[in-house]
Amino acid sequence: MIFGLFLGNLDKLSEYKWARHFKPDVLGKEINKFKEFVSEISFLVRALFFMLFGYLIKTSDILDIDSLLWSVIIVSLIFIIRAVQLKISSQPLRPLLFIAPRGLITILLVLSIPASQQIPLINYSLMIQVVIITSFIMMGGLMFSPVKK
Repeated sequence: MIFGLFLGNLDKLSEYKWARHFKPDVLGKEINKFKEFVSEISFLVRALFFMLFGYLIKTSDILDIDSLLWSVIIVSLIFIIRAVQLKISSQPLRPLLFIAPRGLITILLVLSIPASQQIPLINYSLMIQVVIITSFIMMGGLMFSPVKK
């Protein structure tokens, strides 16, 4: 981690005499290539994970009426709290309000709960519905938000 912090902040460290021994100009080009590589690998990991997630989803989980009401309530609370937070911090509502998706970490956390500690109301179906609803809201909000030039 310390090595990563060093590489990520090389431009700030180049003003120190000891850091000039690492030739920051040459190393900077390599760091940019490494950043591109890391972003490509992270995209690949996310894509594979969501492909696996899509493979595991059953249509009965998406269309579960019992958890749909709770999903809508949870998503509404997420966006109400986000709107209040944006107002308090004097940030524009659009498009920031809509960028509140649930996804990778939500899925991993719910799937990692042992069966003995699960709450019956908070089930796989509820989690899938919250993830899908927030993704659709984000998609719609970004599609219809004005683009700044």
